[in-house]
Amino acid sequence: MNASDQDDYVRRGQILLSDSGSKFEIGEKLGSGAFGQVYQSRYTKKNGTEDGIVAVKLVKYEEGEDADVQREREILNLCAPVENVITLKKAFTFILDEQHFMLFAFEKYGLSLESMLKDRIINVPNTLKVGYIVLGIFEHLQKLGIVFRDLHPGQLLFCSDLVHMKLTDFGMAQQAKRNKNTTKEANTYVYAFDAASVAFLLVCCRTDAKVMDKPELTTSAFVNELRGVKDTLLQNNMMFAYEFVDELTRQMRGNLSYAKLQRALSAGLVTFDPDDKFILTDSVPSMLA
Repeated sequence: MNASDQDDYVRRGQILLSDSGSKFEIGEKLGSGAFGQVYQSRYTKKNGTEDGIVAVKLVKYEEGEDADVQREREILNLCAPVENVITLKKAFTFILDEQHFMLFAFEKYGLSLESMLKDRIINVPNTLKVGYIVLGIFEHLQKLGIVFRDLHPGQLLFCSDLVHMKLTDFGMAQQAKRNKNTTKEANTYVYAFDAASVAFLLVCCRTDAKVMDKPELTTSAFVNELRGVKDTLLQNNMMFAYEFVDELTRQMRGNLSYAKLQRALSAGLVTFDPDDKFILTDSVPSMLA
């Protein structure tokens, strides 16, 4: 059953303890998804030192069927050195009311891109910066052999001053397998899904298409979906992303280069500088300032 359709796993004020003695005092519920529920929590280390407020994700699993949650923990540990990936502070399993859970404690961040896009779009420089940062994250994941597989605006969180944006929720992520086709055009890992999803993310930032379609995991399907994206760009005055989508389409049948994709995206606006901060405008919620 989808975690968002279930009753709250825990209540406000409830204390969860790890075997090592770490303590988490549950606060307000922040949200839920297909695989877990997320709560604000006060984290106290085993030595009694308070480590502030964290976001606790609780994932329920059946006894003896913890492969998925263990895979997520392993991937998050691999991603620890990657800039702009949410930091995992603690993870452990526990039993509550005869139910098995994995607790993931993450650094607490602010609003999601999905929240920022509610009834609004964001400006072109901010859209380019969102895409540029995600491409950089995916380049690092590619080096680690990780495919994210679940990019959408709800997975991108901003700090309070808009200096940083981070990727969260690796519940769908997997270790990539090498493509069985060993020809020159296909001798790479299967990362096309992640790369193509960035094009859909850009569309989400500038149109009312707030839910991103997920193309099939075949090269021909990616190319067909990207043709549709180009039509959307034309219809919504998004020519700044046209060169990026063209470059992405060319790479679908060859070696994927996130560095080339970043250059193509940057070329969409002469004044775009990846080192600039996000711009605060009427399209960006003032509470993030």
